[in-house]
Amino acid sequence: MYGQFQVTHGITSPFGKRNSPTKGASSFHKGIDVGAPEGTKLYAVCNGVITFASFLGGGGYTITLSADNMKITYCHVSPNFIVNVGDEVVKGEHIANVGPKNVYGVLRKYL
Repeated sequence: MYGQFQVTHGITSPFGKRNSPTKGASSFHKGIDVGAPEGTKLYAVCNGVITFASFLGGGGYTITLSADNMKITYCHVSPNFIVNVGDEVVKGEHIANVGPKNVYGVLRKYL
């Protein structure tokens, strides 16, 4: 529908039932996690509007791209945002970088 994107480090957590990586309990995962090293550039998978760019609990710093009737959420991004809420972006535009492996502000809560 919106084209393909390249996954270079594999899916680290699939859609569906899984063991929660932060709580250890079973949970339903509403997305997929794609592993990538810190600093990896993240690109818009389609044209759309940035509708969220802030901290979001277990997702760490998060950016949401909205287009048509869907939302694409990029979690665990660097807090040094490249885009802001309301920005219109085009497919392939650099919109964020992967943040550190830990979840900002959440890992400490569970130690």
